[in-house]
Amino acid sequence: MLWTNTKIIAWTAGVILFGLARYPLVHGATNPPPKIPVILWFDTEDYLLPASDDVAKRLAEILTAKGVRATFKIVGEKARVLEQRGRQDVIAALKKHDVAYHANLHSVHPTPSEYLADCGFLDGVAEFLRREGGGAADVRRIFGVSTLACYGQPGSSWAPQAIAALKTIGVEVHGTPCYVDEGTHVGLNGQPFWYGGALMVYHMAPNYTRMELHDPGAVESGKQEVKSIADRLRQTSHGGLISIFYHPCEWVHQEFWDGVNFRRGANPPREQWHPPPQRPAAETEQAFRRFSDYIDYILSLPDVRFVTASDLPALYPDQTRSPGATASDLRALAERLAANDSKGIDYCVIGNKAFSAADQFELLAVAVRDLALDQPAVFPQAATGMLGPDSAPGETVVLNEPVSWPAFRDAVRDVCDYLQTQHRVPPRVYIGAKAVPPADFLSGLASAWLGRQRGTWPPPNGVRLGSGVALLSERCIAQDTPDLFGGWVIHPEGFRAPKIVAVARLQAWTIKPALPQ
Repeated sequence: MLWTNTKIIAWTAGVILFGLARYPLVHGATNPPPKIPVILWFDTEDYLLPASDDVAKRLAEILTAKGVRATFKIVGEKARVLEQRGRQDVIAALKKHDVAYHANLHSVHPTPSEYLADCGFLDGVAEFLRREGGGAADVRRIFGVSTLACYGQPGSSWAPQAIAALKTIGVEVHGTPCYVDEGTHVGLNGQPFWYGGALMVYHMAPNYTRMELHDPGAVESGKQEVKSIADRLRQTSHGGLISIFYHPCEWVHQEFWDGVNFRRGANPPREQWHPPPQRPAAETEQAFRRFSDYIDYILSLPDVRFVTASDLPALYPDQTRSPGATASDLRALAERLAANDSKGIDYCVIGNKAFSAADQFELLAVAVRDLALDQPAVFPQAATGMLGPDSAPGETVVLNEPVSWPAFRDAVRDVCDYLQTQHRVPPRVYIGAKAVPPADFLSGLASAWLGRQRGTWPPPNGVRLGSGVALLSERCIAQDTPDLFGGWVIHPEGFRAPKIVAVARLQAWTIKPALPQ
């Protein structure tokens, strides 16, 4: 069988790309590890053959009978075709599970990475909304849901601009956008994480697994692998999540539907699309039996439970949003920034709260501004979830001499106004006519806040900024390699998108672990 979807092998590359990532600072979280959640999701994409409709319905019914809810990520065109075919039975079966979004046309060119390859951050968000918003609206309308549980890209056609656009197209759970998929573009220790304002289940190796449906010998090895992951996660202080996914079309196709028609940039008109070769009915039945056995086995494991995308925000609440940072949290953040100024800035974990670099920037900027206005700091102070800069700093300077307090004070006020109006970290901060990188300015914010805590206010000798401070969380973003995007058989041979990777690094300001409740 020819696998055209690189998600199926992404976890193997993921171990190499991100295996060295680790939590940089953890202050004594002592909560016992929670039950191990398993998220089961289906990329419901093939809109060529009615056989795939029947499989999706049967899968939903099998799981419902077992008391298991899954997440069905549905392509916009798939929803429209179900409506046109009068398949209200399929729609009704899927509605008993989480209804999510999987792009408008999936593999018809241009795919998301193709049309976003030359975009910046803001124009890329607008282009994603233009091309994908209608599909999301159709899925919501046809399935009768007000919001969609999550989004995940087709194949390896990933981009950070899509993440920032999710809430606008109705992908949110109680105000939290969720992203569930598999790939190697961004990740954090094989665990859920926050990135670009969304709760991400992505790049889950080594906590991603799946049983091969059409290999009789794979059932026992598949069971043992999921058990091994659960046993390992029970021993960790932060628990973990297991990610398992399939495509309904796998039960009936010998080759993926899109590989037959859109391979390596091919884009034939619809009337020339060809169906993929089909499996004999007996093979499909055997695959259903193996899958049912596999799910029953997972249900039998102690302290393991199935969850859906809509469960994720409750499982991984962001405590920096509510209740927010305490005075001691802010001091710990400032002390860490001051201590690691020469090394760079990173996300930070304090107890049950994880602070991205963007969170730290926002919290310290607001706190220092309030001091400058002679207003008492109010705690807890909530981080609102700033996005990363929309562009690189450009031409900036390194200020080796301390900045006078009045100049720094005015810059802080301007920064807070930018945060309030733009809801993202500024690409550069102006000290008078001189522009400095935001990472250097964050170092100055930490210095000013610590000075106040130590009784030195306003700073009599000015505020010293950082000097070329690095953003360490960029390590969580993949390198631009030929296989990162070009490994998906739908993209043209050799397709690369270095600008998407560059934009992704800007949003590394927002990354941090998602900590379990």
